[in-house]
Amino acid sequence: MTDWTTVDDLVGVLRRRWDTGRYLRDRAQGHPWTPVDLPVHGPSARDLLDRFSEAVAWSRRFERDSGMHTREPRFHVDYRSVGGRHVGTNALPARVRLETFEQLCAVLGTAGQVRALDDLMAVTDATFSDLVPWVAAHPLRVLEHRDVWPEVLAVVAWISSHDPGRLYLRQLDVEGVDTKFVDRHRRLLDDLLVSVLPADRIDLRFTASDFARRFGFRQKPGYTRLRLLDHEPAVPAGVSELTLRTEELATVDLVARTIFVVENEISYLAFPPVPGALVVFGSGFALGGLPEAPWLGSREIVYWGDLDTHGFDILHRLRGMFPSVRSMLMDEATLLAHRRQWVREPSPTARALPDLSPAEQDVYQALVEDRFGLAVRLEQERVRFSFVQKAATSSATSGGTVMVPATAPGRCTGSGTARSGVCA
Repeated sequence: MTDWTTVDDLVGVLRRRWDTGRYLRDRAQGHPWTPVDLPVHGPSARDLLDRFSEAVAWSRRFERDSGMHTREPRFHVDYRSVGGRHVGTNALPARVRLETFEQLCAVLGTAGQVRALDDLMAVTDATFSDLVPWVAAHPLRVLEHRDVWPEVLAVVAWISSHDPGRLYLRQLDVEGVDTKFVDRHRRLLDDLLVSVLPADRIDLRFTASDFARRFGFRQKPGYTRLRLLDHEPAVPAGVSELTLRTEELATVDLVARTIFVVENEISYLAFPPVPGALVVFGSGFALGGLPEAPWLGSREIVYWGDLDTHGFDILHRLRGMFPSVRSMLMDEATLLAHRRQWVREPSPTARALPDLSPAEQDVYQALVEDRFGLAVRLEQERVRFSFVQKAATSSATSGGTVMVPATAPGRCTGSGTARSGVCA
C-alpha cells in the first residue's frame, strides 16, 4: 500500500469535477479556459532508498500517460528533485497541469459529449433560441435527454405559442409526442417552460406533478349525477337519472323545489320519491367548484351525510357556499336510535366548524369529545330506511332541520363512554 498520488487518482478528481457540469457549463457560456493544476504526492528520499524500483515505475507511468513526447500531450508534468546522501538525485512528478480544454477531454474521453452538446445547442438555437441560455447553464441535463431533445423543444415551442386555456393537454399536436411523453418528461418541460413563459402563464399553486393545471390547460370536467324524485320535472319520458357537467349545471334551471345532497351511492339510488324534488349524488356538485347558479338561491338544499365528524365538516363547507342549506338525519336522535350500527371513524377531525347550527354543533362536539363512545360513526347506509322515508318527506315540507324522535336511551355524560349501547 502507498499514499503516492497515481494518474488514476488525478483522473478521478477530474472526473468528479466534470460530473458536476462545471467545465461544460463554462465552455457553453463562453467563459475563458483556466488551466487546471493538481498537486502530486510522490516518494520521499527514504522511499527511493527502500522501494526504488516501485518509484521508477510510478514515475514512468506519469511520463507515459501524459504523452509528453508526442505532438499532442494529454497533460504537462512538473518535476521536483528528490535525493539524499545514500541515493542520487532523481526528478519525480510534483504537479500535473492541463493547459487546454482539449487536454481535459482527452484525459477523460469526453470529446464526444462536447460535440453532442454543440449539436444540441445548435438545434436549440434553430428551434427555440430563447432556451439557449438554459441549455448552456444545464449541459448535463440536456445531454441526458439528447435522444428526445428535438421533441422536448417542439413541445415547449408549441405550448409557448398556443392558449392552453382553450385546450386539453391531449390536444397538444407535435409529431412523435403524446401525453405519455409529456408525463415522462414533465419535470424537464416544467423547468424549460418556467424559463421562457411570462409569469401569468404559470399557476404557482400547482407543481410539475400537475402539469396541465400548472400551465393552464383545460381540466377534465367534474360531473354531477342526479335522480328525479318526482315525475313532474320536464325531461323526456322514461328518464329518471341524469349526469351533467358540474360547470354547466349552473346554467340549467332544474324544475325542482327541493334538492337533496347525499354522499352514499346506494342511499342515493334508494332515495324515496318526494314531490317536486331531486337527489344529487355527492357534495362535489358544490364543493368541487360549482359556479354561481342563480336558480339555486330559490331552492331548498338538504344535505345528508355520514353522522361523524367529517360529515359535519362537509356540511360546514357546503354552508359556506349555500348558507341556507339544511341537514337531514344528522342529529342526536338519529344517532342514538342506531347504536347497533355504530362503527369507528378512522381519523376524526376536531377543527372548528362555525357554520353548524347550535343543535348540529352540540352533536359534533360530543363526537369530537367521544361523549358517545370512542370515535363513533354512523354511516348513512346504516340508517333504517323508514327513517329516511319519514325524514325526506318532512324535509320537503317543513323548511327546518329534520329530526327523528329518539327511541333509545340518552348519551353518556361526564367521563362515561358508550360501547354496545351501554354507558361505562
